[in-house]
Amino acid sequence: MGKINRAWHEANRMPAKPTPHQRATWHYEHTLNCGCREITPSIAALLEAEGFPVPKRLPEAAVDT
Repeated sequence: MGKINRAWHEANRMPAKPTPHQRATWHYEHTLNCGCREITPSIAALLEAEGFPVPKRLPEAAVDT
């Protein structure tokens, strides 16, 4: 696990009962803005199914604590 971007997490909560597209959008933006975890195979499959590229995890130096 990398460092969490606490400010991003506080400002971007996952919606309650998200649609697959909302969930994919959240995970895509999360990966671009926070380095707290790797993309799991199931999230990668969701992103691809919803038309998102599968981003790589950010280097730890690129996130806030």
